[in-house]
Amino acid sequence: MSDDKKSGGVNFGNIKGNVTVGGDVVGGDKVTTTTTTTTTTTNSVTLNLQVLAEEMKKVNEKIDALPDKDEDEKAELKETVKKIEEEVKKGEAAKPEKLERWLKTVALMSKDIFDVAAAALTNPALGAVEIVKKVVKKAQEGASAITG
Repeated sequence: MSDDKKSGGVNFGNIKGNVTVGGDVVGGDKVTTTTTTTTTTTNSVTLNLQVLAEEMKKVNEKIDALPDKDEDEKAELKETVKKIEEEVKKGEAAKPEKLERWLKTVALMSKDIFDVAAAALTNPALGAVEIVKKVVKKAQEGASAITG
C-alpha cells in the first residue's frame, strides 16, 4: 500500500480511477433470513400447512397439560390427532369417514381436546376444504350426543 491517507472503504489494489460497485457491498459475512410459507392447493382451495402445523401444536400442548390423563392416554390422543392432521393435509382427497371416526375417538377420550381440535380445523386462516368443515360439524353433533 502507498502512504496515501486511507479512511475505510475497500482496497482494490493498484486500480487507478473511480470504481463503481452495484448491489450489496459487505465487508464480512453476509447473513440473510428467508421465511417460507407452505400451502397446498387442491381443487382451487388453498390449505395453509403452516397454520395447520401451528394449530395442531396447540392441540398437542393442551394434551400435555391434561391433568386427568396418564402418559399412555396422552400418547394415544396425540397419535390420533397426528392421524387427523395427516388426513387433513390431503385436502379434497381426505376420507371423511376416517376423520369422523378419529374425531369421535378424541371426543370420547377428552371433550376439551375435541373442542380445541375442532376449533383448530375450522380456523379460517387454515383455509380448510369444505369436506373437513362438514366432518368436524358432524363429529361435533355426534360428540354432543355421546358426551352429553
